[in-house]
Amino acid sequence: MTDSLDTLDEMKPSAARLVESLRDTGYIFTTSVADIVDNSVSADADQIEIILQTDFGNNPSLWIADNGNGMDEAALEAAMIYGSPLRPSPKSLGKFGMGLKTASTSFCRKLTVISKKDNQLSIRQWDLDTIKKLDKWILLRPEMEDYEEEVAFLNKVTVGKNGTIVIWESIDRLVRSTGDGSLKKQLDKIEQELREHLSGVFFNFLSGSSGNPKIEIFVNKTPLEPWDPFCRWLNDDGAKRVEIHENKPFQITEMKDGEEEVIGEFYVNIYILPTKSELNTEEEKKARYGLDNQGFHVFREGRMIYSGGWPHRLFVKDPHLNLIRVELLFDHKLDHYFQIDIKKSRIDLPKDLREHLKKVIAPARNEANRRYRVGTAGKVKNNNELLNEQHAKSSTAIEKHHASATSGSVVNNIDTSSGEAEIKNKFGTTRVKLQFDFEDSRVIETKENLTDGVLWSPGLVDGNRHAVFINQSHEFYKKFYLANKDNSALIIAMDSLLWSLAEAELSVMSDTVKRNLEDMRVSVSRSLRTLAEELPEIKEELNYESTESIE
Repeated sequence: MTDSLDTLDEMKPSAARLVESLRDTGYIFTTSVADIVDNSVSADADQIEIILQTDFGNNPSLWIADNGNGMDEAALEAAMIYGSPLRPSPKSLGKFGMGLKTASTSFCRKLTVISKKDNQLSIRQWDLDTIKKLDKWILLRPEMEDYEEEVAFLNKVTVGKNGTIVIWESIDRLVRSTGDGSLKKQLDKIEQELREHLSGVFFNFLSGSSGNPKIEIFVNKTPLEPWDPFCRWLNDDGAKRVEIHENKPFQITEMKDGEEEVIGEFYVNIYILPTKSELNTEEEKKARYGLDNQGFHVFREGRMIYSGGWPHRLFVKDPHLNLIRVELLFDHKLDHYFQIDIKKSRIDLPKDLREHLKKVIAPARNEANRRYRVGTAGKVKNNNELLNEQHAKSSTAIEKHHASATSGSVVNNIDTSSGEAEIKNKFGTTRVKLQFDFEDSRVIETKENLTDGVLWSPGLVDGNRHAVFINQSHEFYKKFYLANKDNSALIIAMDSLLWSLAEAELSVMSDTVKRNLEDMRVSVSRSLRTLAEELPEIKEELNYESTESIE
């Protein structure tokens, strides 16, 4: 270095541009509020009150008040700095000195904080419009008299003790419309989403579990109930409805001075929930059963930072995995290892760990597969039985629109002995060969084989109700349908497509094009048979047995 530090110029960024850029750090409303609640928890608060409301001009505002340690003038000013000083405890949930500011201004243009310490009130404010106008980091000191209502609310929460209230004003990124009806509906939905999010994020604190201090959180004066993503309450009173696999801690090591040293450890516990059919309506709602909550729920220092899903696509979300929920626990020592970001809402799993986790989760995944395939009579279902159920769902979906969808053609004069019927449509009347199955009423029917080996064919069920018959022996059916046997939406989509193709044939059928339509169906089926060779082989899976125990 040729220059001394004394002679170097300090390059200050534009306050106006930077503060606007920091609004786009990727926060969503629920994680923003959770970040501020983190500060309250770190300040030893045991009561936190959140008010989301509108004023007489239909302008939404947010108050978050707590009875924590509070701050004096100097501490408040330090806390308002972007990149505020490092907190004494590395365990603190407020880790980067950015959350209060970036989380708030992601949604509001005016952030005011009032804190009470030893009966003395302090106030500071960031006003983005002022910063933009002056292009300077001007931290305002508003008149306390302008916030009498907020101070009264803070005093009510603190009950003579210390505490802090965070106030969002000039909220411009929360609602899309400020009309009376629309605004209320939006805020009601936002409030519900906030309740659900915070009840899981701060589960350990709301319940006082896992060695964490017990806190109370109120949203619009209604207390939050803790949500346990692992549904351990199903095992109350000695029940064993949730199967729990607890593992030994995973140790993370680094080389220091030529020796391997343990820098931290984390835990991975796996929970297998009962099947949906084993839960009553209330239990299913409380468990939040479904695709969104299967997979990982990750906790740092007791606070949930990731909820639901499979990081790095360890597995694809699938209905039969709804039974599996994985708990990953770690403390501040492994923040760098898991690359925790400012929002504390994501986690990065190193590649070698991902492969190990797959092996650890494999037995639970196999068990979930097995349970998912168990029918009401306790019999393990095979692939054809599962697909039959999916085709039944397709039939039900198509039935809702059957009358209007088949208005383009009518089938009459059915001769079951010859397999022929008359099709009447806008092009006239044509006699054609059709598939029949009058013993069934489903508009999606599967057959072991169809004439000419086609994938699908138009037909009739239950008298003259239009249907489509699908060839189980066709390579496309065996590979596409079997590969997606658990995906109802995809099966319904494909069934609807084939049914629509069959119905289209009936609606344009005439003596002139009859042969062309048959050739088209044969040609498409032949092409799909060839293309199906590129699809992976599917094996029949009747049962799954765990071959590896969880250590």
